Amino acid sequence: MVKWWCAFISLLLLGAVQAQTPATQGLQSYKFGPGDSIKISVYLEPDLSVTAEISQQGFIDMPLLGSIRLTGHTQQSAKEYLEQRLKDGYLVAPSVSITVDSYRPFFIYGEVRNPGSYSYQPDITLEQAIALSGGLLDRASRSAWQIQRGADKATFKASSDTIILPGDVIKIDKSFF
Repeated sequence: MVKWWCAFISLLLLGAVQAQTPATQGLQSYKFGPGDSIKISVYLEPDLSVTAEISQQGFIDMPLLGSIRLTGHTQQSAKEYLEQRLKDGYLVAPSVSITVDSYRPFFIYGEVRNPGSYSYQPDITLEQAIALSGGLLDRASRSAWQIQRGADKATFKASSDTIILPGDVIKIDKSFF
């Protein structure tokens, strides 16, 4: 009976790990940046709750703490950072929760019909982002697509099924023949 329960629990855990999509995994390690709108709540302290958009400099204003830099923090690291700051002379055992109201947009330019910024949607692929922008122009390359991602602006070649993250900058090049 014990072996059966162990096998059952192992299958449940395996299913939970496999159920995460690449986008979900990407958003777990997603780092906040300018333009993200977040809601911060402190358990049993409604006066400390804040809904704010992260400024271009990477800060939000929070009661008691003043300007707090959140750019570069993941949701978990921001939670831990705020709890530690609130412990330093303000609360005994603060419990902070952070939810994202809206993510910053992604951008697409180059050989598309309507270049510009678009609202982020979870699990959106590059192919869907191209469709949102009106599709490819006649001279657009069907494979020379690049994405610039993150604070370090790392650029990589993308395919139609590449998952887009908030803040990505997509470049669609011209075809040479």
